[in-house]
This record gives sequence, structure tokens and C-alpha cells, in this order.
Amino acid sequence: MNLPGRYKLPPGKALKCKKLLYGLKQSGFGWHEMISGWLLQHGFENLDTDDVTFKKETTKLDGTVSKILLTIHVNDAIVATNDDEYYQKFMDELGTSFELSASGKLTWFLGCKVEQDLVKGTVCMSQEKYCNDVLQRFKMSDANAVHTPCEANQHLQASDSPSMEHRDPNVVRDYQQAVGSCMFLTVFTHQGARHGSDTGSQAVQDCRHGTTI
Repeated sequence: MNLPGRYKLPPGKALKCKKLLYGLKQSGFGWHEMISGWLLQHGFENLDTDDVTFKKETTKLDGTVSKILLTIHVNDAIVATNDDEYYQKFMDELGTSFELSASGKLTWFLGCKVEQDLVKGTVCMSQEKYCNDVLQRFKMSDANAVHTPCEANQHLQASDSPSMEHRDPNVVRDYQQAVGSCMFLTVFTHQGARHGSDTGSQAVQDCRHGTTI
């Protein structure tokens, strides 16, 4: 951290941050440690190595089992339960330690549309809006769609690109952002696009005009 205004630290001195502030490098880690620690203290069990998915269950007097599944992304979370009363008790406990808001039935999460059919027991996820937003952002809304946008056996290399002094920084930035947008699609609904996005990501530092993602 730097001192505000014209103040400067004496040589050999450093500031110690006593409270996590939004935007600091360690804030995300600190928040995750806090929320995961709270969940473990309140009877939740971690289900994965990334500490993002947790489960808690209890057996009621009538022999039925109430369950809560919770997955966290930074300060957003999805909660699934088979017992509304058990869920409300959990939300009340969580609300005593954190400021939170419940959005009701899950319909959108991280730009992904979610449609649930409790009768059929199905969940449908769609990123159509996200795809259209990305196409508009990079002025490709009118581009013709093809089934295999990535060429077979394509190998990108630095020699395909202009030399450093001839590279347009705006093209480099747009290419890197386009690759990142495509990679986000592969997380939820478009795993089939992973090969193309991974190939494009290998050239984010050596991009050129006309490279296809």
C-alpha cells in the first residue's frame, strides 16, 4: 500500500493493512477464508479441492434427511435444498454474520440463464444472451456461422504475427478480450468450443490480424 497524498514512507518501512479492503490482491483470498471458515464451523462439509462447494445435512425426527448444497463464486452463491424450512434457518444464521440478499428461484447466474423443471427433474442452462453480447461487442453480429470455426491442425506461432514494433496495441487488446470471452463460454455450456479457445489462448501475446477464434 502507498500513503495517500504527498506522504511518503521512510526508507525500510512498510505499511501493514489491518483490515481487508476491496481491490487489494489478498482481499479475495481473505474473503474466501472467512466464508469457508464460517460454513465449516456451522456444520458444512467441503466437497471439492477448490473449497467452493459445500454440503450440510441433518436427519429429522421422522427419519427424513434435510440437505443443503451450496457453491460459491466470490460473493455470489447458489443454494439447493430439499427442505424450505431448513434453508430458511440457514439463511437466518448466515444473515447474522453477513449482509446478504436472496434472489429467489435461480434463473440467472454469472450471465448464464437457468431453467428448471421440477416435475421432469431437468435443468437447462443457456448462454445465448452472453453469446449475442460478445458478438455485438466485437462487431460480429452479422458474421456467418459455421459448424467448425477452428481450422483442423492449426498451429499458431510467433512468426505468424507482425514484429513487436508493428503490432497495433488495440488489436492485441481486442484479441485477448475475445479469447477470454470465448474461454468463459467453455466453463458452462460450450465445452465443444474448448479446442478453439485454447488454441487462440496460446497466441494472446502474439496475435495478428485475421486470426480466427
